[in-house]
Amino acid sequence: MAFWGGGVSEPRRNFKFLVDLGGGDEFIPTYTVMGVNLPSIEIGAAEVNFLNHTFHYPGRITYNTITVQLIDAIDEEVSGKILQKISDAGYQIPSAQAAAQRSLTPKSQFGLGSVQLRQLGGGTSGAEKRAVYTLKNTWIKKVDFEQSLEYSSENVSGIALELQYDFFTCDVDGGMRPSGFEGA
Repeated sequence: MAFWGGGVSEPRRNFKFLVDLGGGDEFIPTYTVMGVNLPSIEIGAAEVNFLNHTFHYPGRITYNTITVQLIDAIDEEVSGKILQKISDAGYQIPSAQAAAQRSLTPKSQFGLGSVQLRQLGGGTSGAEKRAVYTLKNTWIKKVDFEQSLEYSSENVSGIALELQYDFFTCDVDGGMRPSGFEGA
């Protein structure tokens, strides 16, 4: 444990992060984010049978969804902004035939565009070797108003957003830039 205390190395901390959900603080302010999971990759496998043997080869990469937990801040109208984003994408309650024929489209305002997850690095400002994950072509897949209203609870109301994206890029300031994930 001497190497942690000797200033030679510093671990990244889970509580040192910022999230930009596309559009900056106009859409969802950064301070309303309670938590987020970093992107994950799943690599498929192709199986080839030959006589008495089975061989495995790596297949396609799938980028798994992420979940962002938000505080439903009253002054910021977080829940209203999320529902408005879905409405702007073309959703309407099917009260008539014309409204029922509308559908969501990726070309609309539904997409969040590029979402940035910034894991702050070392130093007093967190600027040294921070990791920036940029999710490309991001859109809201699921909205979960996860609170259960009850008189005995003092918890804040939260919203969980499940976000789907096509791929992500990764950039580490002043550090390793993984080739293949360096950005487009």
